[in-house]
Amino acid sequence: MGNYPASIADIGKTLELEPHHWGALSGLGQIYLEQGDADKALAALTKALEINPHLDGARVLLERARKGSAKGRI
Repeated sequence: MGNYPASIADIGKTLELEPHHWGALSGLGQIYLEQGDADKALAALTKALEINPHLDGARVLLERARKGSAKGRI
């Protein structure tokens, strides 16, 4: 709903309880992409895909983050 700080805080709590929650990591990556932080998006999406390599949507977002990181922006 656009409240990224609250969403990031909620995801942080989720990851404290379940560090391998690939859905939370994928969502975190998407939020970071929306905020223009390609490096943090890369880290979150890479972890999500390490846990669950079948996340096609996360793979697409990862490629977007890679392109943004290489250019210094998204």
